[in-house]
Amino acid sequence: MLKTPVAKWLVAALVALCLGGGVLTWWLLREPAPYALRDTPEVKVTVRAAESTYPEAEEVAREVELVLEVYVQRLRGGDAADLAGVGAPWYTGREEAAQRLIAEFGAHADKPVEAVVADPVVPGLATVELRFSDGRQQALDLTRDDEVWWLSMGNGDPVKP
Repeated sequence: MLKTPVAKWLVAALVALCLGGGVLTWWLLREPAPYALRDTPEVKVTVRAAESTYPEAEEVAREVELVLEVYVQRLRGGDAADLAGVGAPWYTGREEAAQRLIAEFGAHADKPVEAVVADPVVPGLATVELRFSDGRQQALDLTRDDEVWWLSMGNGDPVKP
């Protein structure tokens, strides 16, 4: 047993250093999402879970927040190739689908948007209702692969083949 205060502090520091090193290693080795918010254009997206008795609803809402913000930002930016980048990679026709989405909803993305994540029914899939400030609404389907959420955009199976 450690008897001196210096020895106790040394052991505590060593344990803290090992834990910190483990967390840092995990952080550096994890796969980040292949998309990220940009500085412009600025968007305001509020994400919340629909009323639910399941705790998964809140968890899914937190997990999909980034992809929804990126989607609204790319929608507002108006670049179909850029928007297609948040579509599930195993889908085909993403750029054409992105062009249609920009034409239909791009002009509505310049004001605050509310995103309501529906009750999770199937793990790895989510449905989101976007509510634009002018009253317009859009339903989005999301799919997850390896902890990354993607838009179901174009043609494909939401469950990765």
